[in-house]
Amino acid sequence: MSNPTDVLFRPFTLKGLELKNRIVMAPMTRGQAENGVPGAKHAAYYARRAHNEVGLILSEGTVIDR
Repeated sequence: MSNPTDVLFRPFTLKGLELKNRIVMAPMTRGQAENGVPGAKHAAYYARRAHNEVGLILSEGTVIDR
């Protein structure tokens, strides 16, 4: 019997989006950004996750105060 989590490591395709696996990571660094502006440490954080083959990383959004 296979492990029920094996499906997470299978490729996924939807409307032209092709992911190596089904592991999706939410944005998690906004609260640590000085003055709400991501910097080099945030880029390094996401680069480490990408290097470890997370299927999809949702990045931070930025609010523009008008």
